[in-house]
Amino acid sequence: MKLLITSDVHANEEALNEIVKKHQDITHHINAGDMCMSPKKYEKYHIITVKGNNDFGVDIPYFRLLDIEGKRILLTHGHYEHVKFGLDRLKLKAKMNEANICIFGHTHERYMMVDEEILFINPGALGDHHRSYAIYENEQVTFYTR
Repeated sequence: MKLLITSDVHANEEALNEIVKKHQDITHHINAGDMCMSPKKYEKYHIITVKGNNDFGVDIPYFRLLDIEGKRILLTHGHYEHVKFGLDRLKLKAKMNEANICIFGHTHERYMMVDEEILFINPGALGDHHRSYAIYENEQVTFYTR
């Protein structure tokens, strides 16, 4: 399994196109919310995404539980879990949902930690000046800057 992990694209379609072309060998593209564009613009990329605090007028869930190749992944933007003020709520939600991996965004800051055997990943923001994202492969996380 090779996951392309993005968040907070904020309608930066140029950056999205660039990294999708660069990583054509992925098995799944997972986005942690705030695409800030019409689903018609990103459906062609087959992105699994959730609704962020800036995703107005789209009918997608605020969080998802994904089962991919034996891994249970909790995907959320993080604003409902108040991740800018700490990860306690997010950790509890991941534990309650028996997640192996928890992917979130909202803070625009890259982050990775293992807590109680749950891998927490925030890829940063593709749509801000850092333009960061992550690749998860063979239980390793690598952060990139566009």
